[in-house]
Amino acid sequence: MLSRLTRRPAELVHTTTATGVRDELTLFIAAPPRQLWDLVSDINQMKRWSPENVGAQWLSPVREPTPGAWFVGFNRIGPIPWATPCEVTIADAPRHFEFRVHLIGTSWGYLLEPVEGGTLVTEYREWPHTAPLSKLLRLSGPLGRPRDNLALDGLYRSVYRLKALAEAAQPGPESRDD
Repeated sequence: MLSRLTRRPAELVHTTTATGVRDELTLFIAAPPRQLWDLVSDINQMKRWSPENVGAQWLSPVREPTPGAWFVGFNRIGPIPWATPCEVTIADAPRHFEFRVHLIGTSWGYLLEPVEGGTLVTEYREWPHTAPLSKLLRLSGPLGRPRDNLALDGLYRSVYRLKALAEAAQPGPESRDD
């Protein structure tokens, strides 16, 4: 657990711009984009691969991944639970799903790029410098880093868990060629 607090995963790509930061990880998953879309855009499924999410519930009358739809995500780290109101900002099936966590100002998303034999999946987190919590973490220096590193460790682990889940769901061959 200590390394998850003190270091960000080396495989993550970190980009800083004038407007914010973006952390992302891209993996090949041997599953079609539609199957992955059905997983990542279903807020009730996220708990199956996210190390922090334990469930979600739609808040708006629209109860599907549509821009402008709201949901609350229920999360937990150890004994500490919390809820985050979120808004779907991009729902471009089967290519791109994104939601914004309004409490802290981050956007989390999945880009799905079809390639031979499967999909390149990029999970990302974007944090505008104007987000209140982003400002607080930057000002707090080492005090804010452990939570940020834990979130990035969660991003890393969630992509690998999504890969395992999606690839386990793939049907075997229809026949054996002898």
